[in-house]
Amino acid sequence: MANVSRFWLWRHLRAEPNQFILHYKGGKVVQSGPGIAYFFNPLSAAVAQVPVEDCETTFLLNERSADFQEVNVQCTLAYRVTDYARAASRINFTISLESGAWLEQPLDRLATLWSQKALEPVRKFVSGSPVVDVVQKGSEHIRAALDEALRDDAELEAMGLELVTVQVSRVAPSADLEKALQTPTREGLQQKADEALFSRRALAVEKERAIKENEMATELELEKRKKLLIEQRGQNELQEVQQVATTEKARVEAELARLQITAEAESLRSITFTRAETEKSKLLAEAHARDAVLRAQGESQGRKLWNDLELLREAERVALWEKTPQRVSTAFAIQAAAAKLDKINHLNVTPDLLRTLVQELATERGEP
Repeated sequence: MANVSRFWLWRHLRAEPNQFILHYKGGKVVQSGPGIAYFFNPLSAAVAQVPVEDCETTFLLNERSADFQEVNVQCTLAYRVTDYARAASRINFTISLESGAWLEQPLDRLATLWSQKALEPVRKFVSGSPVVDVVQKGSEHIRAALDEALRDDAELEAMGLELVTVQVSRVAPSADLEKALQTPTREGLQQKADEALFSRRALAVEKERAIKENEMATELELEKRKKLLIEQRGQNELQEVQQVATTEKARVEAELARLQITAEAESLRSITFTRAETEKSKLLAEAHARDAVLRAQGESQGRKLWNDLELLREAERVALWEKTPQRVSTAFAIQAAAAKLDKINHLNVTPDLLRTLVQELATERGEP
């Protein structure tokens, strides 16, 4: 946008280097050029500003393919203005003498013009091809068709416009159709993924099988070695047992010989001992017999002496009692009877007994 300044009744315009200025007065161009600056009278002036740099425009075209499917084509064009006077005569590039801005939107009109010019070659290709070809190969074909058609367009040349580049950003069907077209590829990729997964699983199974076989072979080899080890141990133990049996047999034979000698010695010793025991028993029997005879004789003599002593004592006791007074013997008899009695329930004292005792007592006291 050009910069317009006010100085009383005059105006000052200053343009950028990428802005081409066309100053009209009386219907004629009186001053022109890019990036110019000058004073002018606004009452008799009309100024147009045409871009010098390349301009870009992007548009979306919706067409139908040969199999009646909707296809969206997005294009981006770069163009430039080659004849500023012609462009300003066909498109309104006039600017406001107060603000320096365009009175209209010339770039929007140019974008519409380019999209209309691009519509015919795009429609021609899309309508003559099935949607699959359009999606797969349409981008390059449409770009080539647009480049050829727009560069040879006489009307664009007459307007002072020139095509710089053309790009086809996207060629796509409707969302449902695009999804349907993507399905085979997606399924194919999924199938490949499944095959890769199955292959990986098969490889894993194969490796697992190889590992199992290796483990089984290792276990089989270990079992074989264990069998050999067991057989070797059995042979070693058998040899040890045989050696032990041989040693034990020799020891048993030696022991049997020793026992036989010992038995013979014991037999002789037993015979001798038996004879000694017989002699001993005979001597003991004779000793017991003599002892029994001596004991019997001693006991007989002892009893005889005891009986003689008892007879002597009895005779002395009788003689003593004969000399003892009657009252004393009676007292001793009573005392002996009392000593042998534990309990006296009844005691009967007769008058005769008392009279006799009293008389005897009186008689003893009256004696000198």
